Amino acid sequence: MTDIERRREILEFVRDLKSNLGSDPFRIAEYCGIRVLEKKALKALKPAGSTIRMTGYPAVITLYGCETQASRHVICAHELGHALLHEDVTVNRFDGTYAGIMGRSEHEANLFAVALLFDENDFNCRLEDMSNYSLKSILDYNLR
Repeated sequence: MTDIERRREILEFVRDLKSNLGSDPFRIAEYCGIRVLEKKALKALKPAGSTIRMTGYPAVITLYGCETQASRHVICAHELGHALLHEDVTVNRFDGTYAGIMGRSEHEANLFAVALLFDENDFNCRLEDMSNYSLKSILDYNLR
């Protein structure tokens, strides 16, 4: 499957989720049997998250230092993308660093999160055409 075909598949998956469950990542996680935990972090740290899965157990998403509703939704949506799209990976961690925008799985999780939380009509290009840098910039801007 090409990258563009994979992006289209992800966007169609998100459209189906939104039409059936809405765009609240916490509600979708609950529906899918994915636990979401919230932990305090030092204020100096950026909001972050991780997704952990073990064979035979549902995935667990942990949010760190998410003090606003917006940051909770952004980080949860990104980690939910990992939980639903990357079942073969044991641990994913969103840490807000440059390294966090590298790689196909990060691009896919960012695309999932932006598609879930925003309306494509709010942007001046199609989501499938956005670079990972653009997607991550949208998410970072909305961490406030």
